[in-house]
Amino acid sequence: MAKKAAAKAKKRPELTAKTADRHILYQASVQDPELETENVTRMFKRARKRRPFTLREDFCGTAIASATWVLTDPERTAFGLDLDRSVLEWGRKHNLVPLGEAASRVDLRRADVCAVTSPKVDLCTAFNFSYCIFRERPKMLEYFRCVRESLVDDGVFMLDLYGGWDAGAPLVEDRKCKVLGQKFTYVWEQAVFSPIDHYALNHIHFRFPDGSEMKRAFSYAWRLWTAPELVDLLHEAGFTQARVWWEDEDADGESTGRFRPRKKAENQAGFIAYILAEK
Repeated sequence: MAKKAAAKAKKRPELTAKTADRHILYQASVQDPELETENVTRMFKRARKRRPFTLREDFCGTAIASATWVLTDPERTAFGLDLDRSVLEWGRKHNLVPLGEAASRVDLRRADVCAVTSPKVDLCTAFNFSYCIFRERPKMLEYFRCVRESLVDDGVFMLDLYGGWDAGAPLVEDRKCKVLGQKFTYVWEQAVFSPIDHYALNHIHFRFPDGSEMKRAFSYAWRLWTAPELVDLLHEAGFTQARVWWEDEDADGESTGRFRPRKKAENQAGFIAYILAEK
């Protein structure tokens, strides 16, 4: 009887809007840090013929990418930049402490990404479209210049971007997900889009089996930048080369998860691509 009572006490509470942690849900539904680390390492090696060891993760949030980065090689180090003190503290508690000794190779800084940082790094990333918070061209150019100055001589800057003919359309789409064995639904809403200045307001909601919903768990007021705009800005910022990396498809037209540099691609309803800029 005592064992049954203890087992019952340890049982995780049902996942609901009231009990769920939005950061855990985000990491489970949006991020895949292992695959991301594999992809950026492969792309960096193709561009620079060597392996990257030092990472600056911009807009790092919970820093799950930095935590994963240092686990892949005992020589790797990372630092993450974000202005949100609370999310940095969450990341320290949930993503760094469990690393043990490896946590000493991750440095989280409450700092502006529009600043030159040291030590200089092999690789800087701005993923999950976070840089789109900069909606004015001069500010984006300032950011890109600061990133370039924060890289080693053969350093690389990587961004992801989304687009396609549905990117500016009113849209609500959902996807079933799991975390710690419990089900939930990720909901992406494109609420507002202006074709004049490409202002976009998007939300992430989470729904649960009990019918409850965590509405607007995350909201983003962005400019939907296009690939040629970003490539032009990167060149203006002084990068010697900036190329779009497009995802390959298999014989059935399904995404493979692998990317390669492309000069031309067919438009789609929706796509995610990378831009790789070389110092």
